Amino acid sequence: MAFPRPRFRNPLLRQELPWLVSELVLLIVLCNANPPELWFWLVVLLVLLGYRIERWLASRPD
Repeated sequence: MAFPRPRFRNPLLRQELPWLVSELVLLIVLCNANPPELWFWLVVLLVLLGYRIERWLASRPD
């Protein structure tokens, strides 16, 4: 039985959905991480958020 894929009419939502899902997964991993790996996943999340903020600032019309 195949499930129909949801179709998003909003192109921005379609573009941002994978990023939002990956950030949510990273937050869940951070909540369950042990102390040695906690810093690694925190840095990964901060780098991902920093990259997205930089791309958002670069894409704004001046």
